Amino acid sequence: MTSAAPPPPIVPVTRAELEAVYGADGLRRVPVEELPACITDPGARTYLSEIGLIDAPSAISRFIQLPLHTLAEGCAPQSPAEYWPTLPKDGADLVEVGCFGPITFALDGSTGEVYALFVHEPPTVGGRPAHRSLHSLARCQLAFGAREMLHVVGLLNQEDIDWCREHLAGFAELFPAYLDEDPDEDEELDDELAEKLAAERAAAEEARAPRPSDDEIFADLAAKLNAVEPGLTEGPVWAGILEDFRYGY
Repeated sequence: MTSAAPPPPIVPVTRAELEAVYGADGLRRVPVEELPACITDPGARTYLSEIGLIDAPSAISRFIQLPLHTLAEGCAPQSPAEYWPTLPKDGADLVEVGCFGPITFALDGSTGEVYALFVHEPPTVGGRPAHRSLHSLARCQLAFGAREMLHVVGLLNQEDIDWCREHLAGFAELFPAYLDEDPDEDEELDDELAEKLAAERAAAEEARAPRPSDDEIFADLAAKLNAVEPGLTEGPVWAGILEDFRYGY
């Protein structure tokens, strides 16, 4: 961390708050009886069983596997220590709770902290895990809204784009449905109708509110992330996530 001062408290998320953004189908609860034995932290157990992990198109951490498995199982036949030699207990108490491409988010079952791991990169930010709890990870995912998702729209399939229009406030205005249409389809129309459609699109584009610059969008996003976990974007993992969203991956 960049300061010796204690970080600000994390505002806990609620199931209702996450459902409002990701929908009920975008959260996966883990039954208590299916929690790995190494997850002993009461807060983590409550979060997993009552709130659930996010698995939705606009989420950073998604495509989790149920039942949850340990980091050691995910790394097999190698050991987590081969990739991150400074992990406590060589990663024995870590459980994979999500991923973003090659990045793994791993819950320390004994402390409730969450590591953001990229192979052969330091497993900590300023000497501590990236996230103090699953609530912290969720808060950082909530920081990504319509403006940020617009930067990766070219990487989304049509189903994900439709999902974002329905769930993310402002996304439909930033990326209206007519942008899904193939311009070549207009060639099949008579000239008068094609001109009318082109004029309507041009008018709609002109009416759209001006968008902040990329610099402004990502400076604001970094500020939101660092407000949750001071110094978070100084670490290689979250710095890489921001770069992927801004420039593509």
